[in-house]
Amino acid sequence: MKLPAILQGEARTRFLQGIAFGAVATMAIGFAWGGWVTGENARIMRASAETSGRMSVLVPLCVAQFTAADGAIAKFKATGPYSRENVVSEFVKSVASTSMDYSFAKACATGVETEIAKTATKT
Repeated sequence: MKLPAILQGEARTRFLQGIAFGAVATMAIGFAWGGWVTGENARIMRASAETSGRMSVLVPLCVAQFTAADGAIAKFKATGPYSRENVVSEFVKSVASTSMDYSFAKACATGVETEIAKTATKT
């Protein structure tokens, strides 16, 4: 069986070099501009999206529980901005069977600040 001219001698070398260069260029462009990610990056992105989605549902519930607690708003206003997460954790222990951790308390404290600002502008 006779090989085609493209697979003989110098042409074969150039053909294989072209294939290798095309494969490398495709991967480089795919990862740089095409949005391709590795498996580990995909796992991290999924976990981040899951946490963000959960927080978007739980934070309003946390704010509602916090504002309903007696004396919570007064203590929140009296506390400095760097320890408001502790005040939120003190009044709200869990929301929808999700226990309070630092990031959740911080997000809830931000939500409470926003809620207080909204009520202040209405009056």
